[in-house]
Amino acid sequence: MNQPDLSGKVRFIIPVGPEYALVAGMALCGLGMLAGLDVDMLGDLRTIATECLDCLAHQSGRPESIAMEARVVEKRLHMRFQAQDRMHTQEEDALALDITRGVLETLAPDVRLDVDGEGVHGIECSMPV
Repeated sequence: MNQPDLSGKVRFIIPVGPEYALVAGMALCGLGMLAGLDVDMLGDLRTIATECLDCLAHQSGRPESIAMEARVVEKRLHMRFQAQDRMHTQEEDALALDITRGVLETLAPDVRLDVDGEGVHGIECSMPV
């Protein structure tokens, strides 16, 4: 059976809000299905999307939107969530960052958080497919 070429980058902008985690999760699940992930792993993708969007939305540099990119390269699904148009709000609890990192690392073995003085502004993670 021929595997489709999934190296093309899927990219879109998501408004900040918990209801848009469903949109991000569905997009990741679609790519995951094309890559042959099983149902449990698809559920993990939805959780990854929810955790990443929630983390980025609750930083002192709160974004107005979040760019999501995903693609499959060398049998790994790579995902990136990037805060867009950040505005300074209030300080957030650093404990939430530790919880987010812990949750993400249980779902995707490779996680990187980009942090500056206003909190997390980017999250990259990947998992085997």
